[in-house]
Amino acid sequence: MKTYICGHRNPDVDSVTSAYALADLRRRTGMADVEAICAGRLPDKARWVFEHFGVAPVRAKRDVYVRVRHLIDKNLPMIDSSSSLVDALRKLESIGESSLPVRDSEGKFIGMLSPARLLNLFLSRGDLTIPVGRAPLHHCAQTLLESDPVHDIRLATLRNSHNHFPVVDENGVLMGTLLKRAFAEEPPFRMILVDHNETDQGIPGLDEVPVIEVVDHHRISFAATKEPIRYTADVVGSTCTLVAKMFRATGERPTRETAGILIAGIVADTLLFQSPTTTDDDRAMCTWLEKICGETAESIMAGMSSVESPLQSMTAEQAIASDAKTYHEGGMRFVLAQIEETNMALFHQHMPELSAAMETAMRQKGLDFCALMVTDPVRGSSELLYCGAEAVRRALPYRKSAEGTLLMPGVLSRKKQLLPEVLAALA
Repeated sequence: MKTYICGHRNPDVDSVTSAYALADLRRRTGMADVEAICAGRLPDKARWVFEHFGVAPVRAKRDVYVRVRHLIDKNLPMIDSSSSLVDALRKLESIGESSLPVRDSEGKFIGMLSPARLLNLFLSRGDLTIPVGRAPLHHCAQTLLESDPVHDIRLATLRNSHNHFPVVDENGVLMGTLLKRAFAEEPPFRMILVDHNETDQGIPGLDEVPVIEVVDHHRISFAATKEPIRYTADVVGSTCTLVAKMFRATGERPTRETAGILIAGIVADTLLFQSPTTTDDDRAMCTWLEKICGETAESIMAGMSSVESPLQSMTAEQAIASDAKTYHEGGMRFVLAQIEETNMALFHQHMPELSAAMETAMRQKGLDFCALMVTDPVRGSSELLYCGAEAVRRALPYRKSAEGTLLMPGVLSRKKQLLPEVLAALA
């Protein structure tokens, strides 16, 4: 069974690099068919990391919804319209099914072959040598697209009197058959979560797929599971720190490339150990990885910092969504986003379009408020651009600047410094 390893949507460097490294570790320890994926657009800094170490970046994937193509029964044959009726009926009898889909010379679906529909033909002509394409075929009340999400078609399909449903692509080409009993089977893949544990922050479709493992360094707000799962969590500054510790605990030594990728995740999430979330474990794992990689944390951080500013390379809409997390607390729904920017004058210049994009996002997503935390890792401070519920803004312990942002001296961590203040303001 396929296993995806994925960080939170609107991914950052730590979520992408920890997924890559954990997939490497799981393959080494016996897990077959495992793939690290990125829940959305690969961050530019993460792309630099993969290019720098000469490895293919994790694949970007929009969702993990179970789709019709995942449930096609590959053991059921398709019948060509040129085949003789006698050969087609023998095929039906050999597999014990009541009907099979028929395709024309171009591979397109033209109908279902069923012995019951052929009875009158046989009684009147007694001829089963004619091609299937000239026989009376029946058409299901529902022909499915292979790209249809299962949750969209499940109810209507189960209510349908037929048990077999032809599956076609966007051009009408027959891809196979879906049997009604397939809806009772387990999803064809499963998930391992890194750098998050809340479904709302995960890749779309996560709630339809079984989660078998979590590796995270955030607060625990995970839904109940049907069966016990492996759960690794600790108070550290980076998920990559936890993955590095897992390598050591299993006696596995990461490759030079994986070690460097883990370093990148650690220094990105701890802001080169300046963030208050930094722990001795982060520093110790980074020191161990440096010996394997042959590069320093400082040099890797410098490389990532050379990547163009997100305010220059992205639209306002992309910038506010590039590392954004959604929360439901205190009866409110809100988003806290974060970007790094060493040129705060550039941020102030782009504030009008950022504010407009945040207002639009609030309306579209039904948010009570939205905040963008712009962090300057060099100066060790942040500014907060805030839109929405005024009572919450007034309750935050930050002074308003002349530009209209909230000044956050010494604040670098959304998780450990901003989120607790927001939750306190909601209390």
